[in-house]
Amino acid sequence: MKPMINLQIDKLIEYCSNNKLPKEDLLLKLRLLNRNSNSNIHNIFKYRKFNEDFTDRVTVYDDNKIRFSYDDFLIKLFKYLNISIKPNNLSSEEIDDLLLERLNVLKNRRSTTELFKEFPIIKKDYFAGLNFLDNVKNMKNDSLEEKARQSIQEKYYYQCALHPNLSKYLERQIDLYTRFVFRRDMYKEAIESNDLTDFFNEYFDMDKVMMYIVNNYINICNYIDDKELIEEYLKLIYNYLNSDYDKSVEIIIDDKHKINLEVIKERLNNVTKKLNSVVSSVNWVLVPNGKKIKSLNSSTKKKLNISFKELENLRRQGQRKEQFYDNSNYIAKAIGMLKNDGYIAYIYSNGEVLLDTLYDENNPKSATGNAIYNIKASDFELISGLDKTKLRSDFRATKIVHSKNWEKKATQIINRENSFGDKEAVLQLIKKLRKKND
Repeated sequence: MKPMINLQIDKLIEYCSNNKLPKEDLLLKLRLLNRNSNSNIHNIFKYRKFNEDFTDRVTVYDDNKIRFSYDDFLIKLFKYLNISIKPNNLSSEEIDDLLLERLNVLKNRRSTTELFKEFPIIKKDYFAGLNFLDNVKNMKNDSLEEKARQSIQEKYYYQCALHPNLSKYLERQIDLYTRFVFRRDMYKEAIESNDLTDFFNEYFDMDKVMMYIVNNYINICNYIDDKELIEEYLKLIYNYLNSDYDKSVEIIIDDKHKINLEVIKERLNNVTKKLNSVVSSVNWVLVPNGKKIKSLNSSTKKKLNISFKELENLRRQGQRKEQFYDNSNYIAKAIGMLKNDGYIAYIYSNGEVLLDTLYDENNPKSATGNAIYNIKASDFELISGLDKTKLRSDFRATKIVHSKNWEKKATQIINRENSFGDKEAVLQLIKKLRKKND
């Protein structure tokens, strides 16, 4: 379970709520949920921040679960302790050092003036708290019973570290931030043990939520250079594209930008182009229709330590494999060069590509020696240039072993009903391969 992205909850509400509740009520309901759940501020710290509930952001994890954001808490803690550096790229040890340094300044206050200069938010909270407590104190008896009013005062005195007496207020603030610093890992663990699935299912259009999340994954891919991390996001994006979520939905963000499936696919294509540096060149050559092809290394006959019966069986399987593909209605085929030598790509009109070992009569074991790989035409440029070891572990390539039913599995892929975008990707791929051949 790994956090992948933080999202502004007000943006999620604006773009993806199902309008069961007004936006302001929905945000309040989320804040109340944080206050009352096992991961809430009061439960972990025994204090609530007077005017913050740490719910401005939520975090999406690689299991697609949405949880309260520990990053949001940490960013605000840095802000409250007046640390100008952002915690995002700091190590855990560096975060500890910075927080403890500021906590010592808070504990060793020399005067109220210096304290408020060092910690302006603590000063702001003090006067905001005074205003709130004055309003409670001045409530009329006919609108609020004295016992209820005292209860509210006690709640904010002890749960929110407030007090009209400045000295007591500062004591409670020091206690509050000390707990925030030393118990923050407990808060992180509590957050990660809970998710907001039920809440989002009830009050959000989850089809829109997932499209919005995926669009933000693509945003991240556009500004990071870590290829492994980009591939992690790509895996989540492809999982979404292959999921049952309704992708016909559309979102308008910032009052002008339209997000829909076509936009997602177009932006995704730009991300995959960015990764093309991983593969120096496609190294595949289109084979003219009807032309007999052979592997670059097939000129010498392989010496095999097998019986004549096994040899004949391999030849029958190799000929059967050739016959299967010859009758499979592919629209183009390409032979792998250099590190792809020995593989042939059969390209189909539905956007599917099957990579299989080219049967070589001089090497009968090529009939069953390597697995088949199924990839999308849209991914061909990016991953078909990988060597076999990397191809084997790439999440966009589906491996099919040459077992008894391999032809049935291959036929299901060839007959698969894919989207218009998949079919367009085939035409673009063939166009590029032809251009490379010219």
